[in-house]
Amino acid sequence: MIKQKRFYWSLEKGDLLPVLLMAPSVLIVVFVMVIPLSYGLFLSFFNFNFGRFEIARDFVGLLNYRAVFADRTALRSILHTLLFSFGSISGQLFFGTIIAVLLLQLPRVVQSVVRPLILMPLLLSQIVVGLIWRYIYDPQGILYWALGLVGITISDFPGVTASSTALLSTVIAHWWQVVPFVVIVLTAGLVAIPRELYEAAYIDGAGAFTVFWRITFPLLRDVYMVILLISGVDTIKIFDIIYSLTGGGPNNSTISISMHAFNQAFMRPNLSYAMALSVVAMIITFAVFGVPFILNNRTKRER
Repeated sequence: MIKQKRFYWSLEKGDLLPVLLMAPSVLIVVFVMVIPLSYGLFLSFFNFNFGRFEIARDFVGLLNYRAVFADRTALRSILHTLLFSFGSISGQLFFGTIIAVLLLQLPRVVQSVVRPLILMPLLLSQIVVGLIWRYIYDPQGILYWALGLVGITISDFPGVTASSTALLSTVIAHWWQVVPFVVIVLTAGLVAIPRELYEAAYIDGAGAFTVFWRITFPLLRDVYMVILLISGVDTIKIFDIIYSLTGGGPNNSTISISMHAFNQAFMRPNLSYAMALSVVAMIITFAVFGVPFILNNRTKRER
């Protein structure tokens, strides 16, 4: 295997062009992300709220973090967020893969018409999506009219009106919006796979599942990892669609980490506690989605 050459530049050679080109982007990242995140982490160790205008001076250490893990609502919000993330990402990958494969079987003319239509939900804000599905889940809405045709009543699937099905109903609404993103990304990856590999596999008698597992999935592994990372970050910080669809109810059955942090920061207000909860969310995001992504890249470099 031929090793690729790596090219390095150093300031000793007087090559300042890369530094100058990267400087504006780095400064934007520092001011937009690093400084606010650092200040949020700083506030999580103090007793600070909107009722005080001076800089936080009451250092409380890990007290806010202890309060987070002693708060049943916070623990429920963490559990609901993880369940929402798992359910949403699983559905995105499953339905996105099926739709992407089926889309490529259509004639090119039909694909050119279908692709823009598929993207339409992705163009809507999550607040709007939540409001749309709020009307869809209405007991007098079109969903229960359609389900009634096959004998399913609201008592069989109460949707967002019952604690037992509210989170699943929210996940379904989220699928409707974000699956198109997965479809477009996977379609681009599928097009890049040489057709000869599939032809050789079918000649050898391989079935559809074997072809996908042995050819398609390995070649799209990096694509799936990128989707997993992007979708993971998106679902862990989910707020808008839940806020407009269920408001976190009924009985806090759909409350997420972001929604609980919002309530603590702006409704209580308890800004330091909200910052601690947000830091916990960042740690969860890195542990669940960031670490696998890093390990995948390290494994790929070692090959």
